[in-house]
This record gives sequence, C-alpha cells and structure tokens, in this order.
Amino acid sequence: MSSSGPGALTLHCHEVTVRFLDRAVVPPYEGSMIRGAFGRAFKESCCPFPHENGAGCSMGDKCPYAYVFETSPPEDARDFAKNREVPRPYLFEPPEETKMEYGPGERMRFGFTTVGRAADYMPYFVYAFSRMGEAGVGRRKARYELENVVAINPLTGGRERLFEGGTVRNVRLPAVWEDAENVAEGMDGERVGLEFLTPAFVKHKGKVSPEAPSFAALVQNLMIRLPMLSAVHCGEVWRGDFRAMVDRAGEVETIRDGTTWVSFRRYSSFRGKSEPLEGVVGSVEYAGPLAEFLPLLVMGGLAHVGKRAVFGLGRYRLL
Repeated sequence: MSSSGPGALTLHCHEVTVRFLDRAVVPPYEGSMIRGAFGRAFKESCCPFPHENGAGCSMGDKCPYAYVFETSPPEDARDFAKNREVPRPYLFEPPEETKMEYGPGERMRFGFTTVGRAADYMPYFVYAFSRMGEAGVGRRKARYELENVVAINPLTGGRERLFEGGTVRNVRLPAVWEDAENVAEGMDGERVGLEFLTPAFVKHKGKVSPEAPSFAALVQNLMIRLPMLSAVHCGEVWRGDFRAMVDRAGEVETIRDGTTWVSFRRYSSFRGKSEPLEGVVGSVEYAGPLAEFLPLLVMGGLAHVGKRAVFGLGRYRLL
C-alpha cells in the first residue's frame, strides 16, 4: 500500500431514476428511507448468512455485505484508522426536490456514490435497487420500477448509461484528485461560498455548533474523512501534516452565515429506536488565504462532510 498523497482517492458517482407504480408517501428526509430499504435489499441480494450479535459474516472480507456495511480497515491501514470510525464505501444523495408524496408514474431521482474498490460491486447495488422497488418503499411500501442508472463525473461533466432495460454495463467515470485540482484552478483563492444542501453535523474540538462550521472545523473534518476513505477503500494511506493544515485554515474567516439548524428523526430497525438526522443547512461564505484548500473542498462536495454521510448528510456545493 502506498503512503504518498491524495492521488488514489477515487469516487464513482451515479444518478438513479425510478418510476413509481403505486402512490408513495415518503418521510421528510428521503435519504433515510432510501438507505434503510437499500440495506435490507442488499443483504438479501448478496449474502445468505446471518449478520447478528456483532459476529459478522463467516465469509469475512469476501462477503460484499460485510465489506459495504461492516467495513474493517485493511491490515496495513489499521494504525491509520485506529480510534476513528471507519467510513463506509458508499453514500446516498436524496432527491434535490423535497416531496412528501409521489403518484403512480412519477419519477424519483437520487444520487449514489461508491468509493474505490466498492465500484466492483455495482451489479450487486443495481440489483438491490431493483429489489427495493419490488419490496416497496416508504410508509405505504410503494412499489417502483428501476428505470436507469447513469454514471456521472460532476467534475468533468461526463455522463454514461450504466443500467437500462435490464442490462448492467461495465461503465466507470471516476472522479479523482486531479479533476478536483483542475476545477480549483478556476476558483477564487481568497473567497469561497458553500451551500449545505443536506444537514451537516460537523464536530470540532468535541463540540457541534448550531451555526455554520468554522473553516478550520470544515477542513479538519474533511482531512479526517477523505484520507480515511483513501486508506480503507482506495489502497493508499494519505499522510501529511494535517494539524498544520488545520492551523492554517484557522486564518480563514467566516464573513457571512446564512445557515439554519434542522433536525429529522428516523427509526432504525437495526437498533430498534428512533435516531436524529440533524445539522446545518443553507449558505456560508469564507474569506482568507484558502487557495491550498480548494481541491479538498471540491472533492469534499462529492464525499460529503460530517456524520451520517451514507444517508446523504453533509452534502454541499460550492457557490
């Protein structure tokens, strides 16, 4: 395993389109519905063995479900991942248009991103999306038909059909660090705006602020999440003087905060209880010497920031 820089970090983004066959009633935050249904369908699609009482699967790392949902760091990255939550190799992005109901024939589009070697399991993921439609989603267990899955690279504008008409193609349009650097070259190195599209729960120095995260907090969280994704799922331990970077990020100031704290509840059948999905949404503007952080911000917009990224939380776009 290499231990140089961020070059190995690879994100595979997809747009999934489904067409409802029944009237669907969905929760206020669709990401929780999609992620919950996906977990059940993926388990049924690829692993016949029980995953109970923390014992894991008898197939170990060879089990797709164990890798995706019960991720353990590889041997040569375990020191790097010590005492940190291991990030899963996927995340969802709920529909940008929030709707409480869909009628028969209406379409819903959501995003699905895989990290590194998890792209090898796309046929399993596509099959799980189809199984979700057969079982039904939402309060009324509304059935849907999986229409298509499109591989996209938001940093280059690339788009190519991966699934349509029952056929899965071996299509990959990876977003890599070089793409982020190319985007960053056209940005202002002294001022940047972000819009948090889904709740961002960003912890800094043990605390979570109800206001927009400071730039140092944002950078620190990204400098934990992205190197971890690279180490665990892309085969490269990304090392550097992260503390010095966070210190330099402290020189960048928040000059406008238009964020609001929001909170949703979801019921976890796995834990048997209700859990919060919360954080800040809205826009924030930063100013200062931030040019060196721009590729990190660009890549973070695809990988998300903060807690519960698999549900789609912490998604932002650069303004």
